[in-house]
Order: sequence, then structure tokens, then C-alpha cells
Amino acid sequence: MKSHFAALAIALMLAAPSAALAQARSKGAVKVGVLLPLTGNTAWAGKTNRIAATIAAEEVNAQDLAGGYGIELVFGDSQCEPRAAHDQAQRLISQEKVQLLIGEWCSSASIAVAQVANDEKVPLLVNISTADQIAGDAGPYAFQSSMQNRYAQQREAALLEKDFKFDSVAIIVENNDFGLTFRKNMVALMQKAGKKVVLDVTQDRNDTNWYSTITRIPNAKPDLVIVSISAVQAANFVKQYAEAGITTPLFSDYPPPPRIFERQVGAQAGKIGLTRAAFFIESDTNTPAQKEFVGKLTARVQKDLNEDHHPTHWDIASYDAVRLVADAIKRGGPKAADYLKAMGATKIDLVMGHYEFDAERGVKPEGLNFLVIRNKPDGTLEVVQ
Repeated sequence: MKSHFAALAIALMLAAPSAALAQARSKGAVKVGVLLPLTGNTAWAGKTNRIAATIAAEEVNAQDLAGGYGIELVFGDSQCEPRAAHDQAQRLISQEKVQLLIGEWCSSASIAVAQVANDEKVPLLVNISTADQIAGDAGPYAFQSSMQNRYAQQREAALLEKDFKFDSVAIIVENNDFGLTFRKNMVALMQKAGKKVVLDVTQDRNDTNWYSTITRIPNAKPDLVIVSISAVQAANFVKQYAEAGITTPLFSDYPPPPRIFERQVGAQAGKIGLTRAAFFIESDTNTPAQKEFVGKLTARVQKDLNEDHHPTHWDIASYDAVRLVADAIKRGGPKAADYLKAMGATKIDLVMGHYEFDAERGVKPEGLNFLVIRNKPDGTLEVVQ
């Protein structure tokens, strides 16, 4: 008799995933277009974000998290460029017949996608780009689940006032949507705090030579240098800053993620004691949900790409985005009007934190983590705040 009940229990356990999977398809499949930079300078991020999104979709379907709908992801290579992102969004809508969109990575590309989404009346979740008001300015079809620049910079400015002694600053940014909104916000915050901006420079993101800008720093004599430079250019800047022998403390809003960035710059970041913002770093302080995600993604990247990977907050943002979309479908269905209403009413705890949206369809920052980290001379990283 005991063996009979044991066999029955095992049979029920094996049947449970199949039953959930069948339920997940009972109302049909929802095609979700995901725009990521799969080629170009930021492909290093796009390929792991694709895996993170795929894991989320598999879990949604296996656990019936979309309320009887199955999720089918269709990827587009948006290259972190506005034109490519625009064209890929159009392709996903017109040719692949996606009902919903997620993406992009770079703010200028997300703005282009948001225009397409609004014109075509296809809901979009901007999951990574942080330029201010992408959703608010795009129209009613866009939501933004990443913390916007102005909120991050408010936290950064508060930290700088608390932990750094300075009266004057140099502000150096890339000449793009992300960099210019950072510049606008940080200049205003520094002025409000009574700090003098003695150097204010923008530079084209394709210009790899930062020496001409860096050599202006000693003459300006700032007490602190604040930069917002993305991807490969951040590594170029830090290397050239260290090689120039500049000793002025450096704070960076947006280099590539922890450990990936360290591989790019070697010992240079520790040499200058680089301090920077981050939304996530793999450490013992991670929440249980974050530790579980790290384990899943690390193993999957090793399996699919045969490489070691330290998960980043961008990986988490892509995973959480698919879960947010599924949750909204579960509560409202995939039809645009109902889905948008459900997304606006979102209240959910996921890997990055707690997600709710404000009246302009941007995520409320209170629920999301924010860290400041510093490179130490021995090559390790420490959490400052």
C-alpha cells in the first residue's frame, strides 16, 4: 500500500508541470517582441540579457504566470542605435505580429522604439534605459520599469555631499540622451548644494580619445570629477585618466557593470579609487531572490555560451521585464487597452525589488535598490552605500 501511494505521489508531481504548461496555453500564445543589442559595442550585454529574458519566459509558461496565456518571445537586434531600434520595432510589429514590446538598452534607441509603439498602438515596456521621461513623453503606450536618471542622480548627489569634501566639480558626459539628462540634473543639484561647476564638457560617444578633455581638468582645478560615460568609452576614459596621472577623485554614474568593467580596465580603476553607481552587485548581501537568479543565469550562460558570467542589474531588468509583462497579461489580458490598465496598476515584488508605476508610467524609485561601489587598490570592490 505504501508503495502504491508513493507511486501515485510521484505521478502527481510529474504531472503538475505538464498541467501548468497546458493551462498556460489554454488561452493561446502572446507574442512579445524583445529589442536588445545583439551586435555592436554592447552585444556583450545583449546576449546575456537574451538568456535572462528566455529563462523568465520559460518560467512564466511552466508555472502559468500569465493567467492561461503562453509567452512567446521574438528578439530583434536593435544594436543600441536609434535607426536600428526603430526598424527592428517596425519589423517585429509588421512581420512578426508581436502584440507587446520590451526594450531597448540605450536611451536614444528606446525613444525611437517608443515613437513606433505609440504610432502603432503597441504597448512597450522600457526596461533598461534610464533617460528621464521616456514613457512620460512618448504617449500612453509606453511604461518605463528602470529608475530614471533624475532619481538616481538625487541619490548620488546626496552621497557625494555626505562622503566627499568638495566645493567645486567638473562634469563630463557623452553627448547623447542619457549623458545630457545626467548633465542637466547634476548641474542643477550641484548648484542647489552651493557647489561650483568649473568644467562642463560633452563629447561624442564615438570619440575614443579623451585626453584633450582630461588635460583640461588640472587647469580647472575641481575638487571632484563627475562623469557619465557608457560602455567601451567608460573604460577608455578611466584608462586615460589613470595614465594621465590625474589624482582628483573620480565619480562615475554609468560605466559597464561590476567585474565586466574590471576586466576591461585591469588595475586602473583601483589605482584611481574609482567610485561609481550600481543597481546590483553579486555579493553576500543579495536577497534570496537575487541569489536564486544569479545561480540560474550563471549556469545557463555557462551552458549556452560556454563562458563565466557575473550577472548584472541589466540581466535582472530583462528577466523582471518579462515577469512584469506576464503579470499584466494575467490581470488584464493581452489586448492593448486592458493590458495598459493592468500594467498601470502593477504592484509586484521581483528580483530587482518592488515595482509600481506613477501617473506618467515611470517606475516609482522607492522600491528599487541603489548602490555606490568603490574600486580598491587590491583589485576588489567595496560597497560604499
